[in-house]
Amino acid sequence: MPVALIKWGIDRINRVEQKPCVLYLHPWEIDPGQPRIKAGWKSRFRHYNNLERTEEKLRYLLKGVRYGTMSQVLGL
Repeated sequence: MPVALIKWGIDRINRVEQKPCVLYLHPWEIDPGQPRIKAGWKSRFRHYNNLERTEEKLRYLLKGVRYGTMSQVLGL
């Protein structure tokens, strides 16, 4: 997804719904040098398209946000 759309979604969840947002990434999603798997073209596209930009997108998304623990989010 375009990073601007992801940022808009996170901002909306935080501001409008007043809820926290959880980002989850697999470690391979920020490793453009990972070994390539044999798979169909759709799987290869989903896994490898713009992989070299994922870290940059993540750094952009994490700027200027407040962090907390899951215990804080859940009120434990």
